[in-house]
Amino acid sequence: MDSILQQIADSQPSKPPRSKLEFHREFIRKMRRKGLTYRELARVLRDQLGVPVAPSTIHSFIKVRAKHRKLTQFELPSPESEETAKAASDSISGRIAALKCKPVATATPKRRFSFQESEPLKLASGGEW
Repeated sequence: MDSILQQIADSQPSKPPRSKLEFHREFIRKMRRKGLTYRELARVLRDQLGVPVAPSTIHSFIKVRAKHRKLTQFELPSPESEETAKAASDSISGRIAALKCKPVATATPKRRFSFQESEPLKLASGGEW
């Protein structure tokens, strides 16, 4: 990165997280692993930590940060797995770029009929039905 751009980036202040649940991310992850429902987890956050939150908010928080969105049960990834996922995505993007550069072999379809303008339509030689 250019030194001027690096100075500009370093001079910008960091913004606080947008979600009030971000500070409790690991706690939420551990409680979900223990089998607490979203409703039970919302009750624990409200009663024990003083964080008023709806169960649907917890579900959305986890869903947005889930590794595999196609799974029916969402789970927050561990911080270590996020770092390895970033490294893996770099190698995956390289593999995708290599596949895009690979030439595509196109097979010409077999002709079933032979057409000559002055003759009637005929089966092509070697054509099978």
